[in-house]
Amino acid sequence: MKFFATVLLLLALPAAAQSLYTARPADPLAITADATMGLHADGIADDTAALQAAIDRVADTTGQGIVFLPQGRYRVTQTLHLWSGVRLIGYGASRPVLTLAPNTPGYQTGHDFLGTGRYMLQFASRKVAAGAEIVDANEFTFYSGVSNVDFEVGDGNPAAICIRFHVAQHSFLSHIHFAVGKGRAALEDVGNQADTLEIDGGDYGIVSVRTSPAWQFLLMDSHLSGQRVAAIRTQEVGMTLVRDTIERTPIAIEIPVNMPEQLYARDLLLRDITRSAIVLGDTTSQHHQVTLDHMQCAHVAKLLEATHNNIAAFSPINAPSPHFVEDRLTVGQEIDANGREGAIALRHREHKLTAAPKAVATDIPALPPVSAWTNVRTLGVTGDGGTDDTTALQHAIDTHPVLYFPMGLYRVRGTLHLKADSVLIGLSPVATAIVLNDNDPNFMGEGAPIPLIESSTAGHEIVTGIGIFTGSVAPRAAGIVWKSGPKSFLQDVNFPAGLRGSPLLAPKYPQRPFNPQGPQGPDMRSSQHPSLWVRDGGGGIIRDVWTADTTANAGLLIENTTTPSVAYQISCEHHMHNEVQFHHAANWTVYALQTEEEKPNGAEAMPLELIDSHDITFANLFNYRVSRNVIPQPTAVTATRADNIRFANMHVFSMTRLAFDNALIDSTRNVSIRTHDFTAFTLNNTVHPGSPLPVPAAFEAGSSLQRRTTAGTFSNIAGLVPGEHGDLYFTDAAMHTIARWDAANKAVVTVTKSVETPMALGYAGHGTLLALDFDKAVYAIDTNTNSAKKLAAEDARANTTLMLPTGFHNDIGSVQRMVAHQGYVYAPRSNMALMHAVEDEPRSFYYAPGTDTAIMAGGSWKGLLQAVQLAPIKQGASRYAISEEDDKVYRLTLDSLTHLSAATLFPRSGTSVVSDTAGNLYIAGAQVFVYTPQGKLLGTLEVPERPGSLAFGGADGKTLYIGARTALYAIRTAATGAKP
Repeated sequence: MKFFATVLLLLALPAAAQSLYTARPADPLAITADATMGLHADGIADDTAALQAAIDRVADTTGQGIVFLPQGRYRVTQTLHLWSGVRLIGYGASRPVLTLAPNTPGYQTGHDFLGTGRYMLQFASRKVAAGAEIVDANEFTFYSGVSNVDFEVGDGNPAAICIRFHVAQHSFLSHIHFAVGKGRAALEDVGNQADTLEIDGGDYGIVSVRTSPAWQFLLMDSHLSGQRVAAIRTQEVGMTLVRDTIERTPIAIEIPVNMPEQLYARDLLLRDITRSAIVLGDTTSQHHQVTLDHMQCAHVAKLLEATHNNIAAFSPINAPSPHFVEDRLTVGQEIDANGREGAIALRHREHKLTAAPKAVATDIPALPPVSAWTNVRTLGVTGDGGTDDTTALQHAIDTHPVLYFPMGLYRVRGTLHLKADSVLIGLSPVATAIVLNDNDPNFMGEGAPIPLIESSTAGHEIVTGIGIFTGSVAPRAAGIVWKSGPKSFLQDVNFPAGLRGSPLLAPKYPQRPFNPQGPQGPDMRSSQHPSLWVRDGGGGIIRDVWTADTTANAGLLIENTTTPSVAYQISCEHHMHNEVQFHHAANWTVYALQTEEEKPNGAEAMPLELIDSHDITFANLFNYRVSRNVIPQPTAVTATRADNIRFANMHVFSMTRLAFDNALIDSTRNVSIRTHDFTAFTLNNTVHPGSPLPVPAAFEAGSSLQRRTTAGTFSNIAGLVPGEHGDLYFTDAAMHTIARWDAANKAVVTVTKSVETPMALGYAGHGTLLALDFDKAVYAIDTNTNSAKKLAAEDARANTTLMLPTGFHNDIGSVQRMVAHQGYVYAPRSNMALMHAVEDEPRSFYYAPGTDTAIMAGGSWKGLLQAVQLAPIKQGASRYAISEEDDKVYRLTLDSLTHLSAATLFPRSGTSVVSDTAGNLYIAGAQVFVYTPQGKLLGTLEVPERPGSLAFGGADGKTLYIGARTALYAIRTAATGAKP
């Protein structure tokens, strides 16, 4: 009873006064930033250097771990850098406060470029050598966090931002009060997840562009109030909001003009919003998805304000009454019951309330107070990585309900069986882990799966802040088998792909690098059972879990359960066959699930598999493939006998072209969804195949689509380009092939295999092709001799015709910056984390022999390497172009060799665009779409496989060739194809 009374007392206190950790958890390896390290904690003396020294000490000793900060007021005068894997955790009767005194020098102006703001604390990459440039947090920044520490900005610091938070998995913010006052914002450029934040004041509470790894951010159970411009300003973040309160601000959520966002919100409470609850961005884009479920409103002037007038229904939605509930609102691309694209539409349903609404209670269980924790080290557990701790840990579980695990690696040789009321607490899943050593005979050979942890049946266990590593050679191992009940809780649990423990953390742990396919043994990928296995009636609440262990045959398997359950912010990556599986499962709500497939680890994996499952909601689902994958997967989601599966915002994407052929395939109903990005679709018994669409009138009367090559012959046809006499050339990057379609003999002729990874082709005339190689090289292909020559870089010539991308994956800005000699310096190993802008970046020109036609390249070559289509553009001339990432068709004009203009014509996602002499535009996207230059859709040509590249050819120029995944198709058009 003492524990529950304490929790109730905490819940009754004002949020800013609550301290989650009232005492310091005992951990000899953690750093305590107190007076012994030179801190004053009086809010007057400058504590910046001493605080940074404490953070640095973790990086210099255990590498990743914890800094404990006692209650007090800590004045900072410069940016603190929190290195990757370091967690700053406050403790005491009240929370410690980091303060920025009034008029602190350096916080009055700034913020010229992303990551150059004036921060109190910045999440950063690894600690750098003295004097070296500090690297911002990026897609490789894991396990960092701040908890139970407040921030306060004094007057006279208008540029101040409390935290820059551009992180990746297992990084978090929790239990923090931000008194931003007249500063700029509490958070800039967010990542992963945050909960239980109180943000008061600021121009903004949160201002963010795309997260560093390009997947979702989750904000839960938080309160934002008193912002002068907007509580949240967001673009391309995948902003996922659950049970947040926003009040006393002009705008609750603002999406900038011309920018997309994948916004999902549930159980919001909005009060006293004077302008608009939501300001929409680019509603024309399929990437722009807004879904609001059960949003309660009190004195909200306007529900929705649009910045585009493309759809008449997007007029402002005024509040129907002082108090009301928005039951459901969706804005964006809909999918019809036949799997085809529906409208980009606004739909909304609300009802009036007769009294002021109240916030929805959280479903997250409270942790027991620190006084109730029993340290496992006091019970004979060693955590040294070598001693067998199985018996001691099991005895601890059997005799103590709440166990605290200090940092260390806890070796087990069998399953730890939890009791119904077990609570296992760690504070860093990278520095605190339960581990299995390789070749343990208990886990070798054949036999039933052996999990490292197994829950009780229908219990209410809690496991938080602990890593689970099943080793590389242990074929019977599983990570966690979870059969617990709906009130159980798994949080901040990591299933890593390899583990190298610091000698300080685990002096007896075998120190050998992880390499499941290296020389020390056979390939052990996918040799174990699932990392997280929810089964046999199990369920509960799962939050901030990362499964990336390639030795597991699945990251998350949920089977044989109908227990109502909720999952928040799960990342499943790099498994060989399956990332996430639902088998005979029902009654789950899954927020911000993200999957990723690497190469080779996961190149052929199924991201999400649904079999015999029903009543599941996926909100803000992201399916991603890394740019090293050059062969698309057939689908991101597969469903068999699945019913009432709701997709509320789906984003299927990559940093490469053509990530997936389909977003979803329902094998039972024989329906597929080609469209990668959409807002609303429910898989149920209304779903059915559609009747064949008529061939658009732009095609020759009586014509039909013809397959020219055997299906399955190629891996991914791209780079279609006509030659001088109507012949056709194309590439297959994965097959290292440049080929020609011989129309006369109806055969494919291999031109060359001398280009390692040919991405796209351009015809330069005089029998010469320019071929773009993924390895940042350009080749000249002589089509008369089929010889290939790697070209040397040259300086620009005055009369140069540029061979430019006109069908490409990346944004149009990447192509314009290339032409303008502009670029970026990226963080080490990263192709997304920007460090600097470069204004005069060198460019090289690769000329086709005997011509003035060249491919311009330099810097990162971004904009080129993911091109599908190249076309020559003379200076002063224009061409149509399309960007898959922008969802836009452009009219490009090469004003000079250093300036490319791009006029937006109309919204449409695709990778290739060609035109005919009648003015029709043909676009390869989910299908082949035919448009007028003004953006009116004339019809859709359905292709058996996803089309990626288009070109006109044939003797009379009236054959439209379509490069699809595994085959080449053709159809006759009414008008001749326009000449380049």
